Amino acid sequence: MKSFVWLPLVAASGVAAAEPGAGSTIDEDLGPRVLAAKPFPTRVWEDVAPDRIAHAANTNKIFLNRCAGGCFVSQGTTNSTTNRSSILRVGQTTMSAFSRGDTVWNNVVTCVKDIFAPFGVDVVTTDPGTANHFEIMIAGTPQQFGYPAGSSVGGVSPYNCNVDYIPNSLVFVFDVWGNSVEDICATAGQEIAHSFGLDHVTDASDPLTYFQFSGRKRFKDAQVQCGSDCFDFDNNSTTPNTTQPPGSGGFTCTGTSLTGAQNHPCSCAGPVHPEVLTNTQNSAALLRRLFGAGTPTPPTLTITTPKLGDNVAPGFPVAAEAMDNNGISMVELKVNNMPVVGGTVTQFPYVFNAPTTLGDGTHNVAVTAYDIYGASTTKTVQVVIGKPCGKPSDCPLDTDTCVGGRCVPGSGVQGGLGTVCATNEACASGQCASDNTGAMYCVEQCVPDEDQCPSGFTCLKAGETGVCWPGEEDGGCQTGSGGGLLIGLSFVALLWFRRRRS
Repeated sequence: MKSFVWLPLVAASGVAAAEPGAGSTIDEDLGPRVLAAKPFPTRVWEDVAPDRIAHAANTNKIFLNRCAGGCFVSQGTTNSTTNRSSILRVGQTTMSAFSRGDTVWNNVVTCVKDIFAPFGVDVVTTDPGTANHFEIMIAGTPQQFGYPAGSSVGGVSPYNCNVDYIPNSLVFVFDVWGNSVEDICATAGQEIAHSFGLDHVTDASDPLTYFQFSGRKRFKDAQVQCGSDCFDFDNNSTTPNTTQPPGSGGFTCTGTSLTGAQNHPCSCAGPVHPEVLTNTQNSAALLRRLFGAGTPTPPTLTITTPKLGDNVAPGFPVAAEAMDNNGISMVELKVNNMPVVGGTVTQFPYVFNAPTTLGDGTHNVAVTAYDIYGASTTKTVQVVIGKPCGKPSDCPLDTDTCVGGRCVPGSGVQGGLGTVCATNEACASGQCASDNTGAMYCVEQCVPDEDQCPSGFTCLKAGETGVCWPGEEDGGCQTGSGGGLLIGLSFVALLWFRRRRS
């Protein structure tokens, strides 16, 4: 058989304390609070000379360390390559191994990779050794770190506004979150982000918040209000305080967010962190500047109505289903490559109406779904207004041919079915295909096994649908050497399929 390839067209509260060699610190406390009843992360101010680093990260590796067998940590200038931490509260310690088992650990790793997928970050679980890397040590207890018995600190991170990021930063997520993958993951994201100069925020769906959220927290690509950490932790109070604890910046807290005054200026506003403004910060923009853009998985998308070749009336409804692990930001409709009034939807259900001014003939319906980071997926179907064709002679133009009940430009016109092409734009269908011999032709969508292609063409299965490709089924089995039918000249993934046997 001949093989073909389908290529898609184009958390928390803080306690301040003075630390040897580290300036003031902010610890994410686990004590009672109104807005959150679970442990939360913290940041610790650390002195780092501004001229030690450039204005882009010198590494994109983030090492997740579960401390199998225990991790020895000593006090000193923070350095992940030597397991030194300036915020350690004792001279040296051994952090016990993560205790929640392989299943929870593997899910945590998957989650951390997921929330950093939009950025050029390489999350690893093998120690990079002496190579530059950031490290999140997910292990041990607050007491092993030097906090008193009964301390409810959930994590801790160094923090410095005078530099783009703390090189080789080592942060800690304590083993106090039980089996809650999302809490461990969000805490890990928050702690390492503190090392890049990011403050806490009031958006409950961002990892940098102290507020609870049901679901996966993700770094927001928008200016978000700093805050959520305005509590009187020193007195173990559940009442919001009007001032942050010392070390959090000491700003006066304002606003009526949730149960109290939770808004405050951002700690690192200024030219070193241009994404951090006086009162808001864009965490996704800062991470992109440090690490570049990643390759988030594009949304999954299905046009549920109409189906390919449906006979419809002007103003026909269009419905789609779209899903994405980062969240769908927008779904849009175009008909015949033109935007449609009311053709942008930002929340489910994703339903539209085509223009009521469409005339008789074949119309191309394209739906595109975007995730919150701009990754997109487009699906298309062709529909017919007016009487569907049964054969080429039913079409109004002599140069048309009939594919699946719809009239489309045939080989007699430039860009018609089966004409030689070099780009998608050269084809009336918007699809230029190439096989493993290098031949390139304009193709049309079809439904396999329904004899929808005109004489001289075969409907070859391609993923969820098929395309009319020059050549008749001959009853035999053609062989190839692993080449493929390439649909579209810009692609991000390969889906293998085989030509059906006659």
